[in-house]
Amino acid sequence: MMRQRMDVLLRFWGGIRGKARRAWLCLFRPDYVRNAVEQREGSCNQCGNCCKIAFSCPFLKVYGSHALCRIYHIGRPTPCVAFPINREDLADVGFECTYSFPVDAREKRPGRVELPVWNPSRLSFGDPAGDLEES
Repeated sequence: MMRQRMDVLLRFWGGIRGKARRAWLCLFRPDYVRNAVEQREGSCNQCGNCCKIAFSCPFLKVYGSHALCRIYHIGRPTPCVAFPINREDLADVGFECTYSFPVDAREKRPGRVELPVWNPSRLSFGDPAGDLEES
């Protein structure tokens, strides 16, 4: 019971953090947001999961399996229009979003050095003296 409450609390604060991060990006880094949104693939299936992060949006109206934003054509906030900005946003909705981002080799392991795996079957025990050039 306590573990379940802790999970709910962590999800709530993670959602608040994500909302604040998206608002900050949209306000102070609009070029980054524009470029990131251009890279995403897919389309919205109107599930409303993004509108329920941390708390349910007051403008959200749920009709069975799909949701409707009451201010969609009037003027949604920029973070709502831009969602998802990157993969981190998809984690906020449990990756239950029809948008996706292409996998870039640099993003697989950022900041880490790839070390070769030691494989004894690939070792060669040739004559090292034969590899040297004569001078």
